[in-house]
Amino acid sequence: PTFVALLGSHLDVTVLLDSRKEGHQRLSRLVKNGYLAKKRIILIGDVLGKATGDIEDLFEVQEYLELYNKAFSSSVAQSQLNGSDAIVSRLARHMKVERFDHGRPADVLLRDREEVLQNLSEATFLRFEKLFETINKTI
Repeated sequence: PTFVALLGSHLDVTVLLDSRKEGHQRLSRLVKNGYLAKKRIILIGDVLGKATGDIEDLFEVQEYLELYNKAFSSSVAQSQLNGSDAIVSRLARHMKVERFDHGRPADVLLRDREEVLQNLSEATFLRFEKLFETINKTI
């Protein structure tokens, strides 16, 4: 929301957000004040067909865990995670922290992208495809 407010209404942007409550009130104000068209706000939960979700949830749980484990030199297994909420929330609970550095698994993805992409499931690719289709509809 701050980025959009700073740049003003002259930009034609689409905003992709994790589906959490934080920041949504400010985005609603930006829409109300004409800075941003409502159709230009995409929530990951909407793409996933869930009430909430983070960008990491576009991956199959095991695939994200592989990125996470490589980034943190750990060996967390899916069976060790409780709940059905966002994978980052389940991992944080497992580690007994409020939040962990989400950039580290993303860095693994960027650095090892060819290897990672070769091993992603069709389900993961389909979720990303749906995200890109959703973004393209706003343009």
